[in-house]
Amino acid sequence: MLPTRRWAVLAGTACFFAAFAAILGEATPLYAAGGLSAWLLLGQADAIRTMRQVERALSTDVSVATPNAFVGDRTAVTVDASLSSPVDAPVDVELVAPPSVSEPHRDQHVLRIDPGETSATTTCSVTLPVAGRIRFDTLRLTIGDRTGYFTESIELDADARVLVDSPSAADLHVGQGGRAVGTMFGEHPTDQTGPGLVPHETRQYVMGDTLSRIDWKTTARMNQPYIREYESESDYQLSLVFDAGSQMRAGPTGRTKHAYAREIALGFVHAAESYGDPIRAHFLDDDGTHWRYGPSTTSDAYQTIRNRLLDSRPAAGGTGTVDISNPVSPSEARQTGQSLDGDSPFATTLRPFLDETATYISRVSDRPLFNAVKTACGTDSRAHLVLITDDTSKVETYEAIVLASQESEQTSVFLTPSALFDRTQTAGTDGFVEFEAFRRRLNRLRNVTAYEVAPRPAVERARTDAATAGGDR
Repeated sequence: MLPTRRWAVLAGTACFFAAFAAILGEATPLYAAGGLSAWLLLGQADAIRTMRQVERALSTDVSVATPNAFVGDRTAVTVDASLSSPVDAPVDVELVAPPSVSEPHRDQHVLRIDPGETSATTTCSVTLPVAGRIRFDTLRLTIGDRTGYFTESIELDADARVLVDSPSAADLHVGQGGRAVGTMFGEHPTDQTGPGLVPHETRQYVMGDTLSRIDWKTTARMNQPYIREYESESDYQLSLVFDAGSQMRAGPTGRTKHAYAREIALGFVHAAESYGDPIRAHFLDDDGTHWRYGPSTTSDAYQTIRNRLLDSRPAAGGTGTVDISNPVSPSEARQTGQSLDGDSPFATTLRPFLDETATYISRVSDRPLFNAVKTACGTDSRAHLVLITDDTSKVETYEAIVLASQESEQTSVFLTPSALFDRTQTAGTDGFVEFEAFRRRLNRLRNVTAYEVAPRPAVERARTDAATAGGDR
């Protein structure tokens, strides 16, 4: 409880009378000082009583007009306060806005319950400049007294939240070779039979059945060939590897590589939740995996990963180096070395570098993306591995997907082409052609499907330019 300026004036007057009485040596000014002091003590007792009454009688509520919004949107926040019985003092309730929203004008986010009143409400408009889950969880209660000599401020808990998404990439293109694919990512059959994983039933052999599917125990027991059917598992693990490295910042605000990549990741999380599939997530930046979660099938797991994606930001910079060269495996390097002509000084100098594979393997295996994919593949070979990254480090990405093709039954790769996120638009057609060659190379790997993820207008422009250039030639 703090004294007000009015209390300070009366207290100063009382001190003046007391000092005046001491100087004059008379008792009359001392009586005035004592009377003022008694009056202030009575005011303090009355203030304590009023404040306790308000604390017992007050109830508050905070609500947000739109529980879901996008970055840059405005929303209305309403504060309601009521007293079970009126008091003889003013009561102010202030909404304490979190630092992640624009501060509304004080007249908008402070309400007052006047003496004799029992309720009041106010609505303020706030701007939501950043993505994430924003909480309006604090109210500041200021209580006065009837005389205006004292005031008290108390913080109250509130519970109002709004989920702010990044601007949706409405022009999202997902496809292969510039042609969009229309399937919902994460879909998988739930009622098929065939060469699946779970034993389903046995039946007699018929012409055309694969010999490898013969159930030899049942065949021996029944004295005729039997085939075992398998049921495809509908509950498989989704292993998500999401690259939030500094290279994903490329592109205009709201339409960066990261923004488009995040839309794909959110789509997979939604699909996994719809099917009830276990989900595991690996988020990496320039220095390695910085967040790991799962596997889990709880509703909290899907929401936790979704919130993490919404709060994700590309790394501001790191120690990772950028490798934009085309992938050359050790076997290809050896073939190149063998093709060098004779024992010329050039061939003699270059051939040892092409024969050396240890440096290549060490350079790739120590990279963040390769390690993240290796860890994700090591959990469950039946998992559907989904890697979302770009084409900046082709060597590392290629070797990581080679590993995934060997360790995982299904691998989906979503790449954001750097040429289509170039602000200057100078990379254009040639860059996309080079990217497409890389994507096709990944797509030829066993159990691997590779897609491009980019703004639709940029893809259409690149296809048109490529067609025009091909016609000119």
